[in-house]
Amino acid sequence: MLAAVVLLLLALAYGYLSLRRYTSYRHRIHSDAAFIIKVDVDRIYRTLAADYLLNSSHYKKSKRNSLKTGLDIPANVFIYTVHSRSAQTYFCSLPVSDTAELRVFINKKLGITRFKNTGKYILGSSANGGLTVAFNEQTFAVAYSLKKENVQEILEQLMNRENFLPDTDPGIKKLKALSAHLAYVFEEYTGTGQFKAGHFHMQGDFNFKGLRVQGKVFNHRVFDKDAILKLWLDAKSITTHRLAPLQLKTHTIYPDSLLKYCNGYFDVELSKPVNQADTLITYEYNDDFEKVAVTTPRMVRVPGINSMLSARPTALVNQLVAQGILKGGKVNPHLFPLYSVYTKYRPSALLFSTNEHAAFSGLKTQTPYFFYLETDFRKLSEQEQFPLLETYIKTLRKLEVSALNVKPGLQHFEMDLYFRLKQVNALAQLF
Repeated sequence: MLAAVVLLLLALAYGYLSLRRYTSYRHRIHSDAAFIIKVDVDRIYRTLAADYLLNSSHYKKSKRNSLKTGLDIPANVFIYTVHSRSAQTYFCSLPVSDTAELRVFINKKLGITRFKNTGKYILGSSANGGLTVAFNEQTFAVAYSLKKENVQEILEQLMNRENFLPDTDPGIKKLKALSAHLAYVFEEYTGTGQFKAGHFHMQGDFNFKGLRVQGKVFNHRVFDKDAILKLWLDAKSITTHRLAPLQLKTHTIYPDSLLKYCNGYFDVELSKPVNQADTLITYEYNDDFEKVAVTTPRMVRVPGINSMLSARPTALVNQLVAQGILKGGKVNPHLFPLYSVYTKYRPSALLFSTNEHAAFSGLKTQTPYFFYLETDFRKLSEQEQFPLLETYIKTLRKLEVSALNVKPGLQHFEMDLYFRLKQVNALAQLF
């Protein structure tokens, strides 16, 4: 009898979870969706519940207040871009359980205080125009745009339950087949992310549009043995892919006119801090009670940043000077006022460094990765050069990202983000 009751309860639980998964895909993704990310909420809940049993002391120590959102979180949450807007604008819609709680959440947590009643739903936006929300008693829709694009038309369609992807859509089928905490689909490319004990792993395929990756074996500069950050990219710019000018303060930078002198390889390393001459400016009053500036020379410790760019250096330097990026053998301090960045060049490369006397080795080594990034966060903290980062990296140990060229039009990446507590699930250490 007891066994039958247990089986019945398991069957009911399985049926309930299956129904949650099924309904979560219905009327949630706009038909114009381009890049879609799926967050498997139920899978995350199960993972954290199991981790709580193994590491209950960690959870009891961390003081987390329950967050009341007024939302009925489904089994899967979808965040996506749409073809008619830029890749810097994201959309999401969720069911509502309590409009009063939701309004408090929007006001206090999202910082939105301006609302407009359209008759069918309430519309609100942040002061800077980047975040826009719409809600009624059934649906909450949100858009976040780094470019502050007009998103009201898409939100209105989400609120009116119009123009959604059907269950038979190839992208939906791919997402259903991907079993992971996070998954994405974009065109024919897919990827997954998994929160594990002590680290987060993500992998997937993509097409490096705008850059041409050739071959499967690459060469990169041998980095300083003390480097705590290493990054290289070996991919040539596709000249037919036009890049928009960049506005940096009062300077306009034209990437196309610079990239034509570059040969496709770029790297950066962060090593030991270096000394730079600096001037401290203070103000005093003279005998006539006039305020005068007093300059005092001093030495300051700055991050040891070194970078090499494979290029036709003479022509590139002339362009950098013409566009006001370089001035007097250094990066223009009006563009980058934090540290002095010096430039040197040799026949096939341009060098940038915060060390005025830096000497770059010509040694190279082979690698299967056309892109690679490695950062040791513990050593980064020990340098005490980036105090603003401390809040964000205090729980982190190491980051590794690598990318392989599988074939023309198909690249594959792997990412591992390691946390300081090796036995506690990575997601529990993020918040």
